[in-house]
Amino acid sequence: MRESAPVPDIQEIVLTAQETRHADDVIRRLVSEYGTTDDLGLLAGLAEHRDRLPVRLTDVLAGVRSRLGSAVTVVRRPRLDENVGPTPSHWRPRGRAATAAHDLWLALVSIQVGDPVCWQTLQDGRLFNDVLPIEGQEHAQTGHSSVNTLDFHVEDAFDDDRCDVLALLCLRNRDLTATTVATAGALAEVSAEDHELLRRPRFALLPDPEHLKASGSVDPSPVWRPVLFGGSRPYLRVDPAYTTTAPGDDASARAFSRLCRRLEGALVPVRLRPGDLVLIDNYRAVHGREPFTPRYDGTDRWLRKLTLTFDLQQSSGRRRAGSRALALS
Repeated sequence: MRESAPVPDIQEIVLTAQETRHADDVIRRLVSEYGTTDDLGLLAGLAEHRDRLPVRLTDVLAGVRSRLGSAVTVVRRPRLDENVGPTPSHWRPRGRAATAAHDLWLALVSIQVGDPVCWQTLQDGRLFNDVLPIEGQEHAQTGHSSVNTLDFHVEDAFDDDRCDVLALLCLRNRDLTATTVATAGALAEVSAEDHELLRRPRFALLPDPEHLKASGSVDPSPVWRPVLFGGSRPYLRVDPAYTTTAPGDDASARAFSRLCRRLEGALVPVRLRPGDLVLIDNYRAVHGREPFTPRYDGTDRWLRKLTLTFDLQQSSGRRRAGSRALALS
């Protein structure tokens, strides 16, 4: 993985202290009014405060939404207060009010890009999810692993209604463990023959264990999909940990292996500090995480996550009225 190679499809914007203060004034008022981010009505209220974000930031976010901007956008700000209590040992018992201000900052930026959605099968259907190490899951290929590398992947690649953009806000990252990203620019080196194979529905993608455990499914039917699709600049649908090819389809398996090696070689680290936020286009980039040694003492790496869609109505048939949580197909 390259530490400092130039990557044209990753952009970074650093907010000044004055720019941050304007947004924080809004956040303090909303925390006082709502207390937590559980009330979905506040999302509509946040949209009214778009003008409290600096124009240069909203211009960048408009590019993310239109897919005319970079595939990965990092928003850095003056250090965000880490007074959120210790990193929880699990997502389930966490007091939701502790991160209200941080969640509002994440939401205030994110809703300029898309509508937040979530899954009934992930973290009890909560809109804001925790990314943190859980004891006993050190080697899993999920956001709760630690000592193993979290392999690069498209978020929820198995599903047609997966998010358009993944937003991650850092609350704590004492060791500066990197989120890793690679963009679709790496596809320039993929041969025409491999492109043709990778565009065929020859790849079986499965949900990860978190989805399956919550749904009670032990033997899900694979969804056969292409892993590249779209026009001359194809989109990605890649999740190597949960992807297989049909027995005997050696040509597709070899093409997929070559694609994964190219993406692996294109990975770069994004090191987030408290308050930093990264927006990852879930069709034009993959993401993962470096390994780290968890301490389980309240000081471990802790991120908050929102998943965003450009078209909320597309998944309306899979959500209960008034809910943003999708049912697993």
